[in-house]
Amino acid sequence: MKNVLIALSSLVMLMLTGCQMNGREDFDPETAALARMRLGLGYLAKANESEDNVKAAHYNLKLAAQYSPNNPQIMLAMAMFDQHVGEYNEAEMIYKRITLMQPGNGLYRVHYGSFLCGRDRYQEAKQQFAKSLELDRHRWKADTYEQYGYCAIQNGDKKTADLMFKQLFAYDASRRSNVAKTAELYKNKGDNKIANYLFLVSKK
Repeated sequence: MKNVLIALSSLVMLMLTGCQMNGREDFDPETAALARMRLGLGYLAKANESEDNVKAAHYNLKLAAQYSPNNPQIMLAMAMFDQHVGEYNEAEMIYKRITLMQPGNGLYRVHYGSFLCGRDRYQEAKQQFAKSLELDRHRWKADTYEQYGYCAIQNGDKKTADLMFKQLFAYDASRRSNVAKTAELYKNKGDNKIANYLFLVSKK
């Protein structure tokens, strides 16, 4: 599921585009925290390239958490890091906390669902994705459809996967290119069954 993790970390980075440290002498902990978080996520997205990137991600995310310990965006970034390094219990505690803190935020639900899917807990993952989709309008709805579709097909639930991708492309037709790129990732990993399914569904 690392390909999903990287895709979602890019989402968080996009969410925070424009949040930069300023040149003022006054230290603003929230501004500093978000800047460190973005930097940490940038390193996390390249974590597979070197151990130094993992260390840099951890350093910056820990600083972000020190500056703003109760910011759910930063908590999410820490959960993603813990997930990447295999600290699954710690990651899940954070996912549970932030979904309780902001139950109406679809981004946190889709991340938690993807985490559960990666832990082979499909039924629980479905619950998180469904809760996200119950929200009438939120900017992460397309991501929920997409991640739910990947999770479903990974678990042999073609009926649900078909439905999710159909709804995804009706909601945002540009996502076909995302699905095709993900198909390439599965192909490169040697998972031709899922790759062929994703190639096919992206062209329907």
